[in-house]
Amino acid sequence: MQRVGIIKAGGMAADAKLYRYINLSQFLDFVENQRVHLTRIKDWEDPWEAPGSSLPVENDDGKLTYPSWNLSEDLYGQSWTLNPESDALWRIYSPQGEGLLIQTSAEKFSLLTDIKFGQLAPVMYFEDLIHALNTLTKTSGYDTLFSEALLKRKAFEHEQEVRLITINDERCLPRRFKRCSRIYVGLDPFVFIEGITVDPRAHASYVETLAAYCKRAGFSIVPTKSSLYSPDIYGCSGVVRKYVPVKQSG
Repeated sequence: MQRVGIIKAGGMAADAKLYRYINLSQFLDFVENQRVHLTRIKDWEDPWEAPGSSLPVENDDGKLTYPSWNLSEDLYGQSWTLNPESDALWRIYSPQGEGLLIQTSAEKFSLLTDIKFGQLAPVMYFEDLIHALNTLTKTSGYDTLFSEALLKRKAFEHEQEVRLITINDERCLPRRFKRCSRIYVGLDPFVFIEGITVDPRAHASYVETLAAYCKRAGFSIVPTKSSLYSPDIYGCSGVVRKYVPVKQSG
């Protein structure tokens, strides 16, 4: 397969803004090594991810057998969100109050240097797995390869997740990697990242230190602290209440 690049699917517009919550060590690795990682989807915490290898197949004689191998075993992904800010996601991905939120655009995933073929698409949230799997059988072309990696239970719908997905073989990557939890791919952070937001609970000194580091590293953008919990939120809102006396009746 010749290089196809990152296919945008599910109505994903090229100029759509995407966000990813990461910890400080992930950010430093991204900047210093100019790389990001994708993780094996079957190793994710949710056991309902990529169900293909976990579901039995009914044979002609009615017996159920489990596949010795399924494509879902070799699916690797990275999670993003369409939500520019979420209290729930800050608390999940930044439990110590020092996490970061990086922003980019869908079109910039073409900058990934080591993925010959992959897909960027929103997650499909489901309540009925059978219905969801039947929906997937109607997909065709490239979408068929990655469709199982886009299924997630409706309980996670608040995440508004978008996934970058690829397959661990020579069609999609420079080489097939020995099965591992992580695969690293090259990416220039200074072109890819469009904005950096710091956890709203972070101390001012932490934000200042991070801003100084980004300047030395070569970023033209300056990290800013999220205003989600700002004490000035009422003053900034411009909302003014007015008390009106009520006339007594009778």
